[in-house]
Amino acid sequence: MATNFDLASCSRAELVALVQDLQQRLVKREQQIEQLKEQLEKQSALCHLSQPTREEPLPGSQEDLLAQLEKIYPEER
Repeated sequence: MATNFDLASCSRAELVALVQDLQQRLVKREQQIEQLKEQLEKQSALCHLSQPTREEPLPGSQEDLLAQLEKIYPEER
């Protein structure tokens, strides 16, 4: 609502209509915020569930490469 007008020159009915419009916009905005929060919580929960809890190193990591080398060339003990 980027219009600039003199509120003092508005009639009572116009001011009431303006306040009602702003209240409706606020309710819609709050509903949108709640929906976005719920989506974020769901995504966060899904990400948490999809993250593996591995004991094995991640493929390509330094630990993985060292484990592969150990399998190929075991140390003589």
